[in-house]
Amino acid sequence: MNSPVPDCPGGTAFDEERLLAISTLLRNSSREIETSVRGASMGSVLPEGSRIRIHFGTAASFVPGQVVTYVAKDRLVAHRLVQFATSHDHQYLITRGDATACCDAPVLSSSVIGIVTEFWNSGRWQPLGPPEARGRGSRLLASAICGVVVTLLRLNSGLSCWFAARMAEIRRLVLRFVGMARRYALRHFSAGAPL
Repeated sequence: MNSPVPDCPGGTAFDEERLLAISTLLRNSSREIETSVRGASMGSVLPEGSRIRIHFGTAASFVPGQVVTYVAKDRLVAHRLVQFATSHDHQYLITRGDATACCDAPVLSSSVIGIVTEFWNSGRWQPLGPPEARGRGSRLLASAICGVVVTLLRLNSGLSCWFAARMAEIRRLVLRFVGMARRYALRHFSAGAPL
């Protein structure tokens, strides 16, 4: 899920620094914010267009399996926490969208603002469900990619981020190719079309 950071009342868009400062002030409170989901990276757990509630908190209070939100440039990202990792005295979170095998670039714990507690569906707020079941191959691929990201993180955070970005780029290219192949097959091999 990638959601643009909401505009403040004065019309100026929040930037990464301001949003992190506000979230730092609110982390020990019981405050929540609401925003909408953009993108399909969380699959049916958080369908595109869903409203979500984010409860502010610190990374120390999170556990793997929760959907956390973090600031990435001018966007909020909500992905499932896979694991924690430490590199050169900095704590990172490894996150991944439920509908992808590629994990995100490692996220500094200071960039995380909270967890997604609920989403609006069928006219009411509901708690998030578990991730969708994956096939064995998809689980193995996701685990392997995550393992490489964490190993590289321990060596060099920049290298780890580069690898995660390349994996996401490769995934986008593969999905684009698969989509083109499907459209080609439907157009040229549909029922009744001459061979």
